[in-house]
Amino acid sequence: MSFPPTYMRVVETLLELYNVHKRPIKSKEIANRLGMNEGTVRNIMVALKAMNLVDSKTGPYGGFIPSQKAIEFVKSPMVVNPVNDIAQIYINGKPLNIYATSIELVNIYNPYMSKAIIKVLGNIKAIHPGDNVRIGPTVNARVIIEGVVLEDNSLSKEVVIVVKKLLAIPKIKVVDIMTKELAMVNYNEPLLTVAKVIAERKIRALPVVNDNGELMGLITSSDVAKAFSDGAFNALVKDYMRHEVPIISWDRDIYDAMRLMMSYNIGRLIVVNQEQKPVGIVTRTDILRYLAPLG
Repeated sequence: MSFPPTYMRVVETLLELYNVHKRPIKSKEIANRLGMNEGTVRNIMVALKAMNLVDSKTGPYGGFIPSQKAIEFVKSPMVVNPVNDIAQIYINGKPLNIYATSIELVNIYNPYMSKAIIKVLGNIKAIHPGDNVRIGPTVNARVIIEGVVLEDNSLSKEVVIVVKKLLAIPKIKVVDIMTKELAMVNYNEPLLTVAKVIAERKIRALPVVNDNGELMGLITSSDVAKAFSDGAFNALVKDYMRHEVPIISWDRDIYDAMRLMMSYNIGRLIVVNQEQKPVGIVTRTDILRYLAPLG
């Protein structure tokens, strides 16, 4: 990023005044400090606002506020790569009702500390320096960022994070990473059969099919445990199976699988073919195992 020296002096003066007064700064105050025409300062502010270096507040107590991007830029002029997208923000592993609407990667060539400036939609007061944060995957750029909150600016609704991991999700189909050796059970089988398969294969769930191999439901180790706690040792799969099955087509992107898992807070999806017959299973572990060497 480069712009005229006059612009830099205006930004630096705005920062100085803001750090002293902790309130929006009037263009007249900047003009007086620099000995410039106020109209010229206002015109520069329009340009700086377009660059996302300043935010403005209206009203009698309004004025200009430096954005976190401006603060970082004055500290050290840097390469800035913008990602205009939207993604949920996870704080210390928990999804909050907070979203990133803009991500700007800064100091990306610094091998010791790369940073990102995040524009936040939602209650920024829920984010504090030192929090572990994960953003994404973003909708359009397919990016996941993990890091630690360094600074927060409630007025400009921006946070700065130290980037620990930056991952772009590749375009690959579910069929390429799913587990194809899928154990299944007929809906008329006894639960004792399910318990045996789950114990032998060390798995937690089995898709349930009818005599034609069509998907009917899902039976989990928890369902079996409930049946046995009820004393229903001779019960059939159809008596305790779950009818709502989280599925995904085998030709869908792994990004779609990730979003489904996050939306429904689940760790596995049954993969089906064009005939809606189960042909595999994809788990959160499968996806993480694939992505780990890329991160």
